[in-house]
Amino acid sequence: MSLLLPIYNLLLHTAGAGALGLLGRDMRRDAAFYDGRWGRLPMDRKPGGSPRIWLHAASVGETGGAVPIIRLLRDRLPGAAIFLTVGTLHGYRFARERIADTAFVLPAPFDFPNAVAGALRFMDPDVYAPVESEFWPNLFHALRRREIPTLLLNGRLSDRSTKRYALFGPLFRPIFKQFTHLAMHSAEDRENALRLGADPGRTLVVGTSKYDGLAMRVDVVKANGWGEILDAGAASPVVVGGSLRGSECLELMRIFAAFRELHPEALGVFVPRHLERLPSMIEWLRKRGLPFQLLSEVASPDGRRTAPIVVVDRIGVLFELYALGDLIFCGGSIEPGIGGHNVLEPAAWGKAVFYGPNIAKVRREHACLDAAGAGFIVRNADDLLSAWTDWAGRLPELRARGDRARYAVARLAGAAERQVELIMDVLSDVLNEDSAPRGPAHSRPDERNE
Repeated sequence: MSLLLPIYNLLLHTAGAGALGLLGRDMRRDAAFYDGRWGRLPMDRKPGGSPRIWLHAASVGETGGAVPIIRLLRDRLPGAAIFLTVGTLHGYRFARERIADTAFVLPAPFDFPNAVAGALRFMDPDVYAPVESEFWPNLFHALRRREIPTLLLNGRLSDRSTKRYALFGPLFRPIFKQFTHLAMHSAEDRENALRLGADPGRTLVVGTSKYDGLAMRVDVVKANGWGEILDAGAASPVVVGGSLRGSECLELMRIFAAFRELHPEALGVFVPRHLERLPSMIEWLRKRGLPFQLLSEVASPDGRRTAPIVVVDRIGVLFELYALGDLIFCGGSIEPGIGGHNVLEPAAWGKAVFYGPNIAKVRREHACLDAAGAGFIVRNADDLLSAWTDWAGRLPELRARGDRARYAVARLAGAAERQVELIMDVLSDVLNEDSAPRGPAHSRPDERNE
């Protein structure tokens, strides 16, 4: 055990007392979710099944990458108990909507020893597989004590994160050495994992299953439903600003107001990454007398779109809304320090995509769109306005480029299948054992020592 682990726990418990106050509001919104985060799960409803596979996703984005892996695992292992834990309430609800029929969706435990122990008692996993980058010291310490193999899926490690983990090397290096396999997104991610102590023979460049998940998520019926709700057919062109961060939330609406002076029939749909940005967006529109509606208002039973601007106040609908767009901006790319959000989501619908220069997190995705002639980097919001003004007169050409982007995205698929093979390899010993069902009575011998 790292000598830093007791210090980590001392700091965690000290900070945790203050964090409980901050979490109070959300705990009132969904007390059962936060009970689960503390490891308080209903043991009398512990599922049976074998093998027992625990995947973990931080939030909505990581859940999107976990879904195709889970569906493939269910096809390969119909009798398995497959769990997905999610660390945010939005991600948890998103996962339940997507895969409640395929896996058991649970709140992720906080990294307190008792919370981790409660989650382990309930799931009793044969393998643990976080998606992208979730390295919690107490959880991995407990997994190591129980000799539960771990795999990293869709592994992402930025230079910045690597430096932070390296700063506390005695705490995190054992985690990276512990992985049975690390399936990394890119060569750069692999190099960063090796810098943190990962075994070169177990650290592979596999890509990301998010690409597989994109094709699975395309649902024309849902998209058409949103088109009817927003009366998108009566607008031309339709502008969508998705996953907007920081200043982008206001800047996109500012340039849309200017754009609409040239195209009065245009519809603008603006989706903040975090709903906490809604008050400032609403205040900005009201001060300028710009007509707008919230999506919840338009989508209500008696609702009807009457304004040229729709501000989205719901989580989990952006992907379908991208299908309506003619001119699309993907956020987190002008606002500094973010690194860009998933620019391939619009491309999966056959859309060209505009985004800012800050794309550290989506360089491979940009390369895909750039090669298809369907990814356009703009320097700032005013540059985006100029680009949209130009392309608004050439929409058929832009749509043709979007079609090429859709084919490019399809060619990136296949990572989910490769990662499932890694999981199956780790599970081979379990699958070769007596396959008697394992139920609530089963526990690992050392569980009592936690």
